Amino acid sequence: MENYWSLGRWLGVSVSMHWTVLLALPWLYLMMGSLVAAIIAFAAFCIVLAVHEFGHAAVARWRGVYVQDVTLFGMHGQTSVGLGRKRWDDVLIAWGGVAAQLVLLLLTGAAGYWLAGVVSPWVWSIAAPVMMVFTKWNAFVMLVALLPIGPMDGHRAWQAIPLIRQAMRQSRKPRASGTAGEKVVHLTAAKRREYETRSQKAAADILRDLGKKK
Repeated sequence: MENYWSLGRWLGVSVSMHWTVLLALPWLYLMMGSLVAAIIAFAAFCIVLAVHEFGHAAVARWRGVYVQDVTLFGMHGQTSVGLGRKRWDDVLIAWGGVAAQLVLLLLTGAAGYWLAGVVSPWVWSIAAPVMMVFTKWNAFVMLVALLPIGPMDGHRAWQAIPLIRQAMRQSRKPRASGTAGEKVVHLTAAKRREYETRSQKAAADILRDLGKKK
């Protein structure tokens, strides 16, 4: 574990960071040309990673799945959860990270529209790197997360498509009810009237036979 740093417990979940997260700092410096702006943007990038992983954790808890720990890596993270999950649990948990990022993206867009006209230039110089990471880098991380390869969330998230198709096929099948060994037939209106007529005729024949015996 020498390549990891413990960040303590956040919302009851143990969080650690891998050294590869630091690789974003020189990249941001090359993009911005300012060490101060790069440091601000790097802090915002760590927040994006945390938002993504805690999106997974929030959905896992909503589905009643135990969250073990969260680890942040260079361009993605890992949320370790307990066993006993259903297929839909995995799918929803996978989408939880991107959903949390989408909320952050929308909130940032709304905040940027408001801040542009009310804050001073020096405040905007601090907010601009944060806005850039919360929008452009955030969107890029979302796209990477949804790639259906390797450890990315897309490997599980896109399983929603066959699961939805399976559910649609099952919904088209006639529903069965009753105890084991019983078969319930769902009748059309015409067939139902036919069987009702036969039942009434059979009942009338039985009553007539009973009357003759008396």
